Amino acid sequence: MAKIMAEYVDRLINIEMRQMGGLPRGVTHALYEAARKFHKEPLTYLAASGLIEAVKPKDHVIIATGAGVAPWLPKGETDGPLGAAALARTIDLGLGGKPVLVGEARCLPPIAATVEAAGLLVADDELFGQRDHVAQVREYPLGEARGEAFASELLEKYNPKAIITVEKHGPSASGKYHSIMGVGRSPESVANVKFLVEAAMAKGILTIGIGDGGNEIGFGNIHEDVRRIQKFGSKCQCPCGAGIATVTKADVLVAAAISNWGAYGIAAMLAFMLKNPRLLHDKDTEYRMLEASIRAGAMDGLYTNLSMYVDGTSCETQLSLITMLHEIVTNGLSEQPRHW
Repeated sequence: MAKIMAEYVDRLINIEMRQMGGLPRGVTHALYEAARKFHKEPLTYLAASGLIEAVKPKDHVIIATGAGVAPWLPKGETDGPLGAAALARTIDLGLGGKPVLVGEARCLPPIAATVEAAGLLVADDELFGQRDHVAQVREYPLGEARGEAFASELLEKYNPKAIITVEKHGPSASGKYHSIMGVGRSPESVANVKFLVEAAMAKGILTIGIGDGGNEIGFGNIHEDVRRIQKFGSKCQCPCGAGIATVTKADVLVAAAISNWGAYGIAAMLAFMLKNPRLLHDKDTEYRMLEASIRAGAMDGLYTNLSMYVDGTSCETQLSLITMLHEIVTNGLSEQPRHW
């Protein structure tokens, strides 16, 4: 039954609602189908079942997020922090896990504000070890050398049982990072979370990559498909010419129309599989998270302003998606016999 439910969750979170010109259109379904062909089973099911198997009470889970650079998105965008916070909440309430969120320093204010809006207190080391319903938020340093060293530090300190990335970019074949529109970024300007994911995979730690464009960690699983599907997949607009397709893989790739939605889909499947609809946050919490992230400086990734939008889709759309996911979960757990 879980796989049946995940089929519908996967479909819902992959409904594309993009405007002309601002973002590539007509690619979401193709990226999903490529990921589904690679994994062979519903993506949200694989991610949720993997977390249930891997994470036990008091285990640490590291969640990386934060996308965007100055001048357009100086404190990051609204796509990413909300999905990360939603999963942190679900992991805390449903699995008893201890979430640790990481991202660039510029993105930490929105990340921390969103996590607390989701209901988890951002705590120091002492409090984090003493109680539940808390999370840690840590700066992931810029650059390759410091990023690789920090990855080792995180794995040693927390001994995580899972690494999740939400809207976290990975490098292309040239080593450069790119926006979905093919604009290049130096590895020295971003948190190189690829080192954390690659080291975790080498140790057999579960890794889940959630993204919506092909330039995010996890899409390395379908690198050649991204090169074929995305407008700038094989050739970017910067001198490296390598295209936006990342080469960084993950154990499970969850492709979605908006990265937050991929995270919500996983939360919905955890709620269904653990038989507790409350594990998926409600509409009020979604509103609080979006508002908190914007008040802390996160901007809509399309309009690049402080509006209640995510990737060009309205707050009402986010609330409606949560409503529909709850309907899938609640009806899936209910029994109503019919005799005619």
